[in-house]
Amino acid sequence: MKSLKTLSSPERQTDVFLLVANGDIRNYILELCEKNNYHPLITADLEELVKETKRMRSAIVFVDYEAVNTYGARMYSRINVACPGCDVILLCDQAHRTFIKEAMELGAYASILSPYEEWEVLTMIRNILTGKRKRRPNKSRENKII
Repeated sequence: MKSLKTLSSPERQTDVFLLVANGDIRNYILELCEKNNYHPLITADLEELVKETKRMRSAIVFVDYEAVNTYGARMYSRINVACPGCDVILLCDQAHRTFIKEAMELGAYASILSPYEEWEVLTMIRNILTGKRKRRPNKSRENKII
């Protein structure tokens, strides 16, 4: 995989990175982002991603199930150590749904199942950029006995 794009937009607030091994998925997410004025950097491997995000306060990182197969679950901790403000989004298909629980337990922001609908991808990006977080269950309600 080769780095195809550089981030040159001076007005951007948070960088978007793609560590997506599947070429079809990578091209689809890249085109979708660019069509909506997000200009992601395609990283060649985990080392390049860690190097690029290490100097950042926050970033959005898309990874796919093939990258998880290649680098293993420890890639989430490597990303989180390099950039504690990074939000990782796992792109997964039905055959690899087992990766979702692991990703969420290891700090991923979210996962999106194929076919990766445009509205899902863009909503994730917008929510991160505007500071909206996923809803978490209210622990106090769960512990109440009725």
